[in-house]
Amino acid sequence: MANKNKKESKINPILGRAGQSIDLVKFNIKKEQDQFTEIEKILKEIYQNDLKINRKHILKCLKLTWSVNDDFIFLPFNLKVSKEKFTLKFDVQPKKGIGFGWVIFAIWLFLFAFIGATYAGFTYLSIANLNKDIDGDGIADINIDINNDKLAEINVDINNDDIPDLNIDYKGNRRAVFNIDTDNDQKPNYNIVNDATGGKACLINCDLDGDGWPDINLDLDGDGIIDIDIDTDNDKVPDLNLDVNGDGLCDIMCDTNGDKVCDIKCIKVVEQNEDVKTGSSTQTGEANVETSTPYLLINYNDGITVNVRGLLPDDQPEIAGLPVVKPVKEFTVENLSDYPIYYGIRWNVSTNTFVSDNLKYTIQGTNGAPNLEPTPMPVTSRSIYERVLIMPRVTQKFRIQINLHGTGLPQNEDQGREFIGQIEINLNN
Repeated sequence: MANKNKKESKINPILGRAGQSIDLVKFNIKKEQDQFTEIEKILKEIYQNDLKINRKHILKCLKLTWSVNDDFIFLPFNLKVSKEKFTLKFDVQPKKGIGFGWVIFAIWLFLFAFIGATYAGFTYLSIANLNKDIDGDGIADINIDINNDKLAEINVDINNDDIPDLNIDYKGNRRAVFNIDTDNDQKPNYNIVNDATGGKACLINCDLDGDGWPDINLDLDGDGIIDIDIDTDNDKVPDLNLDVNGDGLCDIMCDTNGDKVCDIKCIKVVEQNEDVKTGSSTQTGEANVETSTPYLLINYNDGITVNVRGLLPDDQPEIAGLPVVKPVKEFTVENLSDYPIYYGIRWNVSTNTFVSDNLKYTIQGTNGAPNLEPTPMPVTSRSIYERVLIMPRVTQKFRIQINLHGTGLPQNEDQGREFIGQIEINLNN
């Protein structure tokens, strides 16, 4: 018996590591990121160094938790993830092999095709090509059979070149989003993917690397309007409305009003040597950057622009039970390099029509960042701090609160006034 187990261990390195479970009642009320992290932790415990866990493995487990059609899935090394009542279980179980009947069935289909019968490629691809894994990660990429009817519905590869031709999904969501065949003629006729390899001109759903999946300027609903991963400067890198987690919604660099300018969750990478390329505007501090170069990652959580209108003095009573609102702007500065950096913060003011000095702002900083007592908003652009020190691999958070200071007297001179400005971060030499 011991020899048998030893033999099985050589065949399957994860034997004995599974057996974990998740209480779905508690799991389903967690935030999406917490759910992602919990499943990632379990999979890493099971696979250890035998398999590099990627996002597709985790999403496959997440989808099982809410799927009404599936009760289990298989991951590499025969890891069966099953849903039993209110528990998600992780166990190593052998897959069932293809029965003799299926072999006969496949031979019959081959002979049927050989004598000249035509069977639509969209409705049937050989069983051997169903749920094909083309990148070796153990998760199906091509010719995906969604409902176990032995027919490919998603990422259908018609010509066996391992590139999807019809009903292409978006970041593994297993739904037809691009190249949809609406009339079953094996030709895409809705929300077409456009070839942008070799510098070819492309405006929407652009496939840069020829793998069949579009990479930039994605239209997720087929209305002809770009929704996600927009390239605004034609450098083949998305820099607006970036969807990081594949849910079809903007996570960073979000444009909320369609003016092609980031309004919320804005990120800016500041570097001292402008000749050194940082790669992408989507860096989050985990990217492969050269740490000997001073990089700062600036994340404007709710947009870079500060816009103040209709602000009431803080000594005014509540109106209809509503408190006096004080505008707040938050952003973070992260040092991506391996040594301390000094940087400056300044106001870039485009409009300030306030007459008095009663429009004030305060700053609260964390992790060594400075604080500022109530200070009048500048009329023109000016520096706030010349030299702020941030240590290696440290993130400093700033909270700017704006307030119209009450004087106990009418402040009619400031009625209808407006302030518009931006917070800028610059590296010191």
